[in-house]
Amino acid sequence: MTRIASLLVAVPLALAACKKNEPAPPPPPPASTAPAPAAVSVVTVGRAVGPDKRITAGADSIRRTDPMYVSVATTGDAQNALITARWYAPDGVIIRTDSQTLNLSGPAVTEFHMQRPRAWPVGRYKVDIALNGVTAGIKEWEVR
Repeated sequence: MTRIASLLVAVPLALAACKKNEPAPPPPPPASTAPAPAAVSVVTVGRAVGPDKRITAGADSIRRTDPMYVSVATTGDAQNALITARWYAPDGVIIRTDSQTLNLSGPAVTEFHMQRPRAWPVGRYKVDIALNGVTAGIKEWEVR
């Protein structure tokens, strides 16, 4: 009986000792080092812009004699990215198109502006911002 009891204890212990260790799980794949593509993150309109090209006097409406400013914040990396501002009058007619070619390597801010020698006609204006030909933001404001 003692021998049988000893065998009942020894056999599972021997089997456990012979069990192969499970291999360690594979390491996670390395983080992607590919640069993020260029993208427009924020479009702001206003009456004034600072040296950092950001709007300092934002407004949903401007006076008839104020200049119109648009500040476009971008992220990502791109060479020769084309950013375009298409300005629309209240009647929907394009009154101006401006473009800038950018070489981006991280966050950046681009500024566009218009000013007239005479007062702006009263109404709702808008600007359509495109990055490489694809609309990335539209902003509207009113001239009073």
